[in-house]
Amino acid sequence: MHAACHERQAHVMRQYRFTSTNPDKRDKKMKTRSSQSGIKKIAALALTAVMFSWLPASAQTQTQASPETSAKTGIEMHGKGQFAPSRYGKIYYETEGAGSPVFLIAGGPGSSHASFHPWFSRLAAEHTVVYLDNIGRGRSDRLDPKRASEYTVERDAEDIEALRIALGYDRISLLGHSYGGMPALAYALKYPQHVAKLVLSSTMLNAHSWQQNIDSVNFTARNQFPEIWQQLMQLRAHGVKSSAPEYGKLYGETELDIYWRDPDMESKLYSSGDPADAANSDVYLSFIGQDPEWQVGGTMKHYDPRPRMSAFTVPTLVAAGRYDRVGTPRIASEIKAALPAASSRMVVFERSGHRPWVEETDAYFSLLKEFFQSGDDRTVQKVSAQ
Repeated sequence: MHAACHERQAHVMRQYRFTSTNPDKRDKKMKTRSSQSGIKKIAALALTAVMFSWLPASAQTQTQASPETSAKTGIEMHGKGQFAPSRYGKIYYETEGAGSPVFLIAGGPGSSHASFHPWFSRLAAEHTVVYLDNIGRGRSDRLDPKRASEYTVERDAEDIEALRIALGYDRISLLGHSYGGMPALAYALKYPQHVAKLVLSSTMLNAHSWQQNIDSVNFTARNQFPEIWQQLMQLRAHGVKSSAPEYGKLYGETELDIYWRDPDMESKLYSSGDPADAANSDVYLSFIGQDPEWQVGGTMKHYDPRPRMSAFTVPTLVAAGRYDRVGTPRIASEIKAALPAASSRMVVFERSGHRPWVEETDAYFSLLKEFFQSGDDRTVQKVSAQ
């Protein structure tokens, strides 16, 4: 289910699931977006008003600029960013706004940062928003296929550290969405001295919660789409795994509402149409294994940061949507329980699924603004309950 953050495609491209071998083919159930591109560009301009040209001087001397640098904000700047060096290759990033830095870590694993546009331009009035593509994703370099076992949560965290150093920041805030919350947390656990605030938005915790996520989505498929589930079970009886294209094509037909309270909100997501933003199935399968919609495998199989979380002191916000079948409120509660009460806080958006910033935009960004500017709140809150 979990790959391309924002595009549901014929061979299953959910925020975490990925079995597609044709990343340009859309799910038949998905409404076309080509007629909406002009509207989305206008929306992006309406959401943003700050210049993209601001960048720390240290970054200008340590990074390589892309050929095109005239774009200023939001969607206009997408694909026109810069590259930072790392021992794994070049890391692509874009910056917007001015102020204390907020790094955005995308989901997947295997997706680019594109689905954050234009929504997170709202933060640019008070922060430098840093959009990055982890190694193996988007416009960043790929690892040699022989090194696929190095696609791990911990290695993804090192991309954040390499970019922090390249941009010359001492402390940063992090927001990880969906899978992106896992390397964001891993980074904060390893480098707490460099983290001001941490936001874990609709994310997972460990291999166990990833399996919970798989089981939750399969529960929905089995109960809401029994006729498709029967076909999937017939494929499995013949040895077909969930990474196979024929399995993914069927599986994608069960995913109409796992991400949303209102599935029509899908049409509001930005799609660049650029092949560079297509989710990388090789990365996804390296992380989750060859049967990713059935059982956790790959480098994620034994991942569990909980032993290191009990003494974690970085102020942390755990956010979830009540109707999210992926990063469920149950998983969010388990993350909150693993964190010290004194430094963590949990908020449930009562009218949202996997992306509260789309379904409850004002409430979501008001919460982020308050969190980034204030101290800790130890309570569990509900937002916009009706």
